[in-house]
Order: sequence, then structure tokens, then C-alpha cells
Amino acid sequence: MQKKVGDIMTQDVVSVKLDSTVAEILDTMLKNNISGVVVVDSGGDVVGIVSALDIFKLATNEHIDFCYTAEDIMTPYTISVTPDTTVEEASRIMLQHGIHRLVVTASPTRKKPLGIVTSTDILRVLGESARQTECVRERR
Repeated sequence: MQKKVGDIMTQDVVSVKLDSTVAEILDTMLKNNISGVVVVDSGGDVVGIVSALDIFKLATNEHIDFCYTAEDIMTPYTISVTPDTTVEEASRIMLQHGIHRLVVTASPTRKKPLGIVTSTDILRVLGESARQTECVRERR
């Protein structure tokens, strides 16, 4: 049986609001030891993601304006997976789109976050498989 995203996702989604400042986003990321946060609108629906890379882009100048908001710097949210998505499919989506995290929603039309799955979560699944594999190499 293939593992599903629902089996490995983090259910406690750390989120910020559209009007959260970069300073507030950084504080949230550092307090939670994470490299990205989900951005939600006033109704709690996912509208984007702010990753460490989005913040790094601001650091190209000597001065960083920490008063930019999540809405200013976020990557708009367009890709969703459900808890029933296989881990293999989630990894394909990440690879195809060059992203490291996917928000998990009940369906593509319902945008309330149920969880988040990251590339690290998928690596853990691969690590479990690797530990159960015995490699035999022939000497040349």
C-alpha cells in the first residue's frame, strides 16, 4: 500500500494573514523553526505561501524593508493536494513546479488548510524505505 499525504502531513499549519509584515513573518518562522508559512485571507482560506526564499529576495539590497506584507511577497497559491494524494504524486508535483511544500486541503475547491507536506516529510518516507533495503554490491 502506498503512503498517502494524509499519513505524513503536519496537521498544525502555521499561517499568517495577508497584512502580516515581513518582521512578523520572520518572527513566526523563527519561533516555529520552519522555512515557510501559509498565507490565509480573512476567511481562513489559503491564498499563498511565504518561504525563506521569498524573504531572501528582499535582501538583495543593503536595506530590507521589513514593513512589506505577506501579500507583497508571497507566492500565490494555486496548487493543492488532498489527504488521499499519494506521496509519490506529491513528490512529482514538487519536482515539476520547483517547490518544497504543498498545502493539503479537503478538495481543490475547498481552500481551508488541513495540513502541509514538505520535501523533508517525503525524505523521511524515503529514509524509512532505505533503512528496510539491503544493498548487496559485487566487487569488481
